[in-house]
Amino acid sequence: MTGQQIDHLVTMANQIALNFGEQRNLNEAARRTAEHLQKFWTPAMRQQLAAYAQAGGDGLSPAVSLLLEQQRSHERSIHS
Repeated sequence: MTGQQIDHLVTMANQIALNFGEQRNLNEAARRTAEHLQKFWTPAMRQQLAAYAQAGGDGLSPAVSLLLEQQRSHERSIHS
């Protein structure tokens, strides 16, 4: 994936979180953004965003960062 492609995914995810009210309720925006990404993004897109977050995630909004951390924690608990 090119830098431009990941930048586009980050921008889209951040916009989704903003539209779901990130500034009003961070947890709710993270939950609703996660649901949206699950419904409308391909698994490859979600995996690329998660990998980007694990590599530092520069530019991810607070809600997107939160949802990705929650997903990582959930996956760790399943695999332990």
